[in-house]
Amino acid sequence: MTTDRRFCRFTRTEEGHPMGLRWDQAGGFCLSTFLVLSEEGRPSSVLVGRLNPGAPWDHLEGLDAERTAAHQGGWLLPASHLLLRETPEQSARRILDEMLGGARPSLEPPRVVSEVYTPRRYPENHQHWDLSFLYRGTWRGPPPSVPSVWNELAFVDVRTVRRSEFARSHEEVLPNVGLSVEHS
Repeated sequence: MTTDRRFCRFTRTEEGHPMGLRWDQAGGFCLSTFLVLSEEGRPSSVLVGRLNPGAPWDHLEGLDAERTAAHQGGWLLPASHLLLRETPEQSARRILDEMLGGARPSLEPPRVVSEVYTPRRYPENHQHWDLSFLYRGTWRGPPPSVPSVWNELAFVDVRTVRRSEFARSHEEVLPNVGLSVEHS
């Protein structure tokens, strides 16, 4: 583990999560920020990346080595759990700085979504609660060069991508901003 950051990822286990905190409710609770950035003039073309497993994802997003390995092949939105006492705006800027090389696309005010569900990939987390801050934005100009935290960073038309090609259930975030992944 390379980080001393404490993320707003709360779990019920005796010791909590190594980069999160203990929570006494079943299923856990996460506060997260997601950036849904579309190419100018192409709202269904969204910036996603495939993470570089050698990058410090524990420090960037609170992912331990096991989850980093499990999610390395799928598409991910630029996103992170909030740090303890971090505002959503600070979190969005941190994501832009650390995952997108300091880019400053135009961002709309966040849409706040609260969901309680059983995660498809982690069914043991019954009644998991997410409070998410979803920033929709427009990317003007060429795609960003690939920062070292990603193996690949690209705009993909989410209407043509299979749900199974996404990691960390990020495809489930898209309908909350008016986009959907139609293919199974």
